[in-house]
Amino acid sequence: MSHFRVSRSVFHRFARKSRRAIPFLIVPVTAAAVLGITGFRHSGISALPDNGGSPLVLPPGWPAPPIPANNPITMEKFVLGRQLFYETALSGDGQTSCSSCHDPYISFAARGPHPGAFGDTVQPLRNVPRLVNLAYDTVLMWDGHFHTLEQQVAGALVKKGELFADTLTVLSKLGSNPAYSSMFTQAFGDSKITIDRIAKAIATFERCLISANSPYDQYIGGNTSALSASAVRGMNLFFDSTKTNCADCHNNLGRSNPNSAGQTFSDNNYYRTGTFEVNVPGGGYGLDTTRDTLHLRLDAGRAAVTGDTTDVGKFRTPTLRNAALTPPYGAEGNVESLSQVLQNYNNGGSNGFDSISLIPNQDPRIRPLGLDSGQLADLEAFINSLTDLTFISNTEFQNPGPATVTVSDRTVSGDLSVYPNPARTFVNAESPELNGLSEASLVSESGATVWRFAANAQGRMRLDFTGVPNGVYRLEVVSNNVRELVNIVLDH
Repeated sequence: MSHFRVSRSVFHRFARKSRRAIPFLIVPVTAAAVLGITGFRHSGISALPDNGGSPLVLPPGWPAPPIPANNPITMEKFVLGRQLFYETALSGDGQTSCSSCHDPYISFAARGPHPGAFGDTVQPLRNVPRLVNLAYDTVLMWDGHFHTLEQQVAGALVKKGELFADTLTVLSKLGSNPAYSSMFTQAFGDSKITIDRIAKAIATFERCLISANSPYDQYIGGNTSALSASAVRGMNLFFDSTKTNCADCHNNLGRSNPNSAGQTFSDNNYYRTGTFEVNVPGGGYGLDTTRDTLHLRLDAGRAAVTGDTTDVGKFRTPTLRNAALTPPYGAEGNVESLSQVLQNYNNGGSNGFDSISLIPNQDPRIRPLGLDSGQLADLEAFINSLTDLTFISNTEFQNPGPATVTVSDRTVSGDLSVYPNPARTFVNAESPELNGLSEASLVSESGATVWRFAANAQGRMRLDFTGVPNGVYRLEVVSNNVRELVNIVLDH
């Protein structure tokens, strides 16, 4: 396979040239702007610095995260992991990928609990966590039942409500695509495809999802105009243990310093704050993780792992980075807005129980705060200032398109072969699936269909690119209910 090269290098080269002008980035940036993020000014946002060719880019002052000795980070493994993160062949229904629940445009999360393959949901029903700065996390999931990203990925592959895949089918599908044989060879030294290697590659990609260029980061880096006056007041309140206690849990892995770089805003511990209780009579959490006929969502939380009743209702402290992008909030997504979260904390707990004293295992630091509406608005402005727009618009983290390899000027993706690529005017598409009436569509990076071409093909189609502007496109070919994809670079 040494004569193969993965064609993502062509895609990346064009993507980097057009990073500031890619049309589809307008949507997430605009969406973020209309969230009401008024607590900061983002005119000074710039790209993260280069890190000597490594996919793990750490800003100045951030400590090196712990990396498993048996899974060192390499660019080749990152590229493979990114490809697999968006690969629907990993799922049982062939339509679901990791990104189906972890949307890059909302900080690799979903807005609320989200169904997996076949439309199934996970039980107990929990909110989809953001994939942000995972390299620093020492515990994973809301209840900590996974300890490494590799474990979590391998579990998600087979779990009902997530990818729910048959592993033998997954290995067969990936093995039938010559692109993956090449990519696994580059990442691991040979073309053998295993679940362990899939998990290691995706975990490598996820460890490189570093979000560290929010207005708050710019402010502590010396740009005093990055935060509004309201956000600065909110920051001071947030880190004031005598007034709010926020940074007692949402801190830098146990260290609380508002001016230190590398803030993860989570201590990786478990608490029951009483702020996200299910607001129904008799609701809350219990050791039975199934739903009863009243749909009370009895979820043991950390106790489901430890079996300790003192852990009932405790959940991992979530990071607050990019929190403004991902309502609703809480393990079950039952609090709709940041303002309501803050009001619940200000009350000393939510209204799911008759009184605070009836919430077992509630952390003793939770108490009525007595903040006025202005102070609550300042706190919300500060949390909004943790939104990193460069992270959600980073093309290096987004869908790279179909997995392909290039032999000379022939690009191969699964059974589909196209040439020449890069193309000037005409492209030949070949596949044993092109039998009878077939349709080819050319789709731009923004998702717009440039043209469709239908023909009675017998293994081959000749496609005309005359008049199509230069750029990177996706060619979709459908024949006999089989859909195949390949990236096309047009360079007249």
